[in-house]
Amino acid sequence: MTRRYDLQVHTDASPCSSTPPERVATAAVDAGLDGIAVTDHDTLANVDAVRDAVPASLDVISGVEVTTTEGHLLALDVTEPPPQTDPLTVIDHVHDQGGVAVLSHPFDTMRQYYEADLDTLADAIDGVEAINSRCVRRRFNERAARFAAAHDLPATGGSDAHFPMEVGRAYATVEGDGPLVEAVREGRVRPGGRGRYLSGHVATKIHQFRTASGRFVADLTPGRSP
Repeated sequence: MTRRYDLQVHTDASPCSSTPPERVATAAVDAGLDGIAVTDHDTLANVDAVRDAVPASLDVISGVEVTTTEGHLLALDVTEPPPQTDPLTVIDHVHDQGGVAVLSHPFDTMRQYYEADLDTLADAIDGVEAINSRCVRRRFNERAARFAAAHDLPATGGSDAHFPMEVGRAYATVEGDGPLVEAVREGRVRPGGRGRYLSGHVATKIHQFRTASGRFVADLTPGRSP
């Protein structure tokens, strides 16, 4: 049995995304996925809303993309957001909840990335995101894949979708049945899809500009509260 999971998807609970839960659900179905991880930045706010919008056949993993003091980290199958602190403490919080911790685009130097105590980090994590579709330079994903292989760690994939058309561009292929987190722990996952999706970053910048402009106008409008 083989399944496809997009293990990094954002909704409008993330400041960098404008996609409501219903559109995430539709995009996941249209992409032919078996499951997705909803991984908004430092919140679980929209996980239940996505679950309510998908068919019963599509698995929704409760996740968070945690902002650590170094890079980002995917906390998968958790019930509360881990604290925004050093990576090892975040990983401990994920494990205390029975979840798995996966490094998110760990060597993408155009975003937050990891560079300190990598061997110690490798001993603590459960997996490495080896294909992230928003890594615009091939070497970022290639280095993540090499790091996973060198440390005998499971390699996953995720679109890092901020907009519906991105969902499913990268994913993890899961071998066998059972919970997704068990497949990650047992190494029954491999990354698939593609990276180098520059237009996604452009769309994000436009969204952030529009959001900031709207707030600025609201602040200047008489009778409107900030």
